[in-house]
Amino acid sequence: MNGKVLLVDDSQQARVSIREALKDIFDVFIEADDGLGAIKAFVEEKPGFIITDIEMPSINGYRLISTVRNMEDGKDLPIIMLSGTKNSLKKKLTGFNLGASDFLMKPFESEELVARVKSLLRTRYLLDELKEKNALLERLAVTDELTGLYNRRHFFDTVKEQMALGLRHHFKLACLLMDIDHFKKINDTHGHIAGDDVLRKVGALLNSCKREGELLARFGGEEFVMCLFNTDSESVMLAADRFRQLIKSFEFSSTHYPTLHITMSVGVAIYPQGSVITIDELIKAADSALYRSKVDGRDRVSLYEWTPQTT
Repeated sequence: MNGKVLLVDDSQQARVSIREALKDIFDVFIEADDGLGAIKAFVEEKPGFIITDIEMPSINGYRLISTVRNMEDGKDLPIIMLSGTKNSLKKKLTGFNLGASDFLMKPFESEELVARVKSLLRTRYLLDELKEKNALLERLAVTDELTGLYNRRHFFDTVKEQMALGLRHHFKLACLLMDIDHFKKINDTHGHIAGDDVLRKVGALLNSCKREGELLARFGGEEFVMCLFNTDSESVMLAADRFRQLIKSFEFSSTHYPTLHITMSVGVAIYPQGSVITIDELIKAADSALYRSKVDGRDRVSLYEWTPQTT
């Protein structure tokens, strides 16, 4: 947790008292004697906590709190207000409405200040922990556990949106369905640990070769899927063959698996064309092209070409 605290008070004596009370909690004390200096210090120093007086020259504590809360770094920052004047209820309500975390009247007992600071730090720690866990859950929801690539669900959700954009703005997108040849033989000969290692390496190779804006995911089993946006059949066939050659030329063999040689078959489908108007139809078209690559001898790229039904 950030060990910096910003103390804002036009009274140096008040700042000294606060600093002395909190010397065992914070590592770095940044001080300002008015709101203007405090905003500058906040932007430059990025403190993790603010304790501010309300009544100050130039910019007062209210405007300081409001300004900090409107900054990205200050949205969840713990802020304690201090006031030494009457009408404390009105001041509390004003401060809390602007985003203050707590309120303390001057003069205050050091023990109470310490207790309030520790309470807010515990709350901030729990909030940060919750954010990290939520971010992890979000990543896990769209990520394939074995390869670290996007998963099938995320691929479908993203491509659906892009297909709608493509239809609206008249650009094409392409789907590449890629399958590792004879993958069952790898598992049967070398074991599932070797198979998993191959899947991770293939995923990493494809990810390293794809270009910005291209979407890559593990489709399931030994299949990977990629979507290229705003493209044409010639460009996508060159890209697909680049991925195929990358896998074929990579040395998968090791001391543990000395005879491991990997190739990949690829099926390509372009959207929009003919009856291919949904994500399911696009995948089905790419799968049809992939099947042709397998039938024709594997380690090759095939393009799906729609032909109208005749009666």
